[in-house]
Amino acid sequence: MSGKTIEATAETFGSLVEKADHPVIVDFYADWCGPCKMLAPILTKTVAENPKVTLVKINVDDHQAIASKYQIASLPSVFAFNNGKVVDSFIGMRSKPAVSEFVKKHAELAK
Repeated sequence: MSGKTIEATAETFGSLVEKADHPVIVDFYADWCGPCKMLAPILTKTVAENPKVTLVKINVDDHQAIASKYQIASLPSVFAFNNGKVVDSFIGMRSKPAVSEFVKKHAELAK
């Protein structure tokens, strides 16, 4: 298990997310995205408080193939993966309590 925040690349995304043995929250973001910058510290802190999940960040400008695979059309887009599959998501900025509830819900799926 983790509680860590990891920046993924095209080479590491599969092993970090699609083959993970625990729930993973993926933050699809871009450096130019204002709401992404506001959401990032909330996600990082919330995941650190829930060590049964890992936060994987993927810059959509640097990894357009991954963004395309998951049909990312708006930022920030946050997906929850369990057993390599997308099980939940939200798009746009959320309040800290809403982010916390989202992360906790998926941390509870951990084996």
